[in-house]
Amino acid sequence: MVNVAVIGAGRMGSHHGRIFASQISNCRVEAVCDSDMNLCESLSREIGAQPFADIDKMLALPSVDAVCIATPVATHKEFILKALAAKKHVFCEKPLTLTEIDAIEIMTAAEKSGCVFQLAFMRRFDDAFVRAKEKLAEGIIGVPVFIRSSGRDPGLPPVPGWGSNPEACGDISFELCSHDYDSMRWLMADEVVKVYGRAGILSSKDIAAKYGKMINDTLVVTMEFGRGALGSLDGLLNIKYGYDARVEIVGDEGILAVGEIRHLDISWGGGKKVISYSSAPSFLDRFHYAYIKQAQHFIECVLTGGTPKVGVADGLAAVKIAAAVNRSVQSGKPVSV
Repeated sequence: MVNVAVIGAGRMGSHHGRIFASQISNCRVEAVCDSDMNLCESLSREIGAQPFADIDKMLALPSVDAVCIATPVATHKEFILKALAAKKHVFCEKPLTLTEIDAIEIMTAAEKSGCVFQLAFMRRFDDAFVRAKEKLAEGIIGVPVFIRSSGRDPGLPPVPGWGSNPEACGDISFELCSHDYDSMRWLMADEVVKVYGRAGILSSKDIAAKYGKMINDTLVVTMEFGRGALGSLDGLLNIKYGYDARVEIVGDEGILAVGEIRHLDISWGGGKKVISYSSAPSFLDRFHYAYIKQAQHFIECVLTGGTPKVGVADGLAAVKIAAAVNRSVQSGKPVSV
């Protein structure tokens, strides 16, 4: 049995906490920690855990084997290092951190600790993405020459608050597109070496005007991979039609596509002669089973001493790409990763 403590009782902390508490075998949630005691106590009651406002007191519990960190990215480094120092296994929400220097420090600490460290890049556990990776390894489309990834979210990170502050969340490049960077390099089995990005506030102008500060809601990136393949990415926030994550890979002998706008295998129509279908309300819906599978994988790694399929080095790689994209957006020029 693995006893998990959840750090952060907001949307993602609550989501992960419920999964660990009710969906994962050989696991229970021992504690929840958040500075907002209303959120903390509410989630603790729901999943049968002890509430804590002080992370040090919670980490001192000998009954806690592992932590799930689901707090704003600016706090990740502090909480990760404290957890590793306390010899707790770590499951951490993306992005790993906001700078390459901090990511390297975390990686060094994780390696020295001997603890399991898994980053929450859940697309790697989605059935469609996993099957696509297998097909690519089989050479079904020959040599990949181009990859396109689209990540579109109908929502925004917390606004007003850290979600409207580019310095606090890393802008759209870190906050939304970290998943795309990771899945693109994973699927291509190659590293991104150069990026060129353009971004703007296009769908949230009214929100930006109201609060005076806002992250970019639209990002387009072109990229080059180490073996010469090219790629493109579009990341959009505050797009009302629904959550949408799709990838297309073209090889010299074929094509492979992952995902579609349709969320459920159902369509409907009436007298207006229009056929409709539903899109995913959120990423939690689109990747529902992937979230469960990644949590189960983490617990299995803790129990067996295994190495997670997605670890701190993958988090560092995504940080390097996201930071390079931000530098490109700011300079208006291509940037090497």
